[in-house]
Amino acid sequence: MAAGTALISGVTGVVGARIASHLASIGGWHVIGLSRRIPAVSERVAGVDYLSLDATDDAACAKVLGDLSGVTHFFNAARYDHTTTQREPADVNTRMFLNVLDQLEPRGRPLRHVHLVQGTKYYGSTEGRFPTPARESDPRSLYDTFYFAQEDAAIARAKMGGWTWSASRPHGICDPSPTIVRSMARLIGVYAAICKELGGPLSFPGTEANYRAVYQCTEASLLAKAIVWMSTEPKCGNNAFNVTNGEFFRWENLWPRIADYFGMRCGPVINLKLANAMGDKGEVWDRIVARHDLRPIPYDQAAIWSYGDFLFTPSWDMMSSTTKLRQFGFPDVVDSEAMFYGLFDALRAARVIPAA
Repeated sequence: MAAGTALISGVTGVVGARIASHLASIGGWHVIGLSRRIPAVSERVAGVDYLSLDATDDAACAKVLGDLSGVTHFFNAARYDHTTTQREPADVNTRMFLNVLDQLEPRGRPLRHVHLVQGTKYYGSTEGRFPTPARESDPRSLYDTFYFAQEDAAIARAKMGGWTWSASRPHGICDPSPTIVRSMARLIGVYAAICKELGGPLSFPGTEANYRAVYQCTEASLLAKAIVWMSTEPKCGNNAFNVTNGEFFRWENLWPRIADYFGMRCGPVINLKLANAMGDKGEVWDRIVARHDLRPIPYDQAAIWSYGDFLFTPSWDMMSSTTKLRQFGFPDVVDSEAMFYGLFDALRAARVIPAA
């Protein structure tokens, strides 16, 4: 007997793709993925049915989803396109969520659970110092995010519809896929390759305070496993959970070991604005690609330098408590240092960054 029918919005994103992979791997699920574009055959997860849908379009949602009468679990991993420096539009993201939910709720349909992918922006992590370690019972940030409107809608609709909801709050999501450009590991790997090509050390390109502050990451497969667990474990219904690797680190301790991984000397903190400092390194990257027979990735698609500035500028600690997650019964953890080496290994194997 099938565990259920899962509908995943944003299935081509990092989290959505990992949810689809996890559900397909454990079996017993009918998995349907929604995205604006149908991924190439090479990018699809075996056993997943893909539907093209612009969730901002009410009529398109009714047309595409109107006949999906068997959905039991809705995983909302979609978000409207935005840059690193833009605020994500709360109204558009909420409309996308509700447009899909509206098609899954009519009387007689078997919806049992809705999951919301959130993050530590819930606590104001992008705006300045916030109480740490952040706990799920902490008040919402004073800075608005689409998380709040989506969550309020889920709470209200769940009470009327007889289904439950849950929310995951990861931070610093990391994934080994070579196709992801907004990737912490890829950014570090490309930066290291350029520094090495220029004969320099691997200097930390952020602020001194960021180098010393506490940070945390969430491995994407761990997050997907936690999301499916909390969406199918009855006692988790109507709860939010912080999901991280389960440990903290400081770049000042990890960065020298990353330099060792790349066979480089660790340099000092230099507080670059990567978006400016790395803007003219296209010819250097082309030399690296040619010498090491890398994939012919254009320099403007090799790394998102503004994302690096976003990561390496904040002066405050990023810490989320995962005590609630453990108390409810999810045991898995990931060694963050080993995770980074695995990510770099995957990028090397995929010929995205040099092997040596």
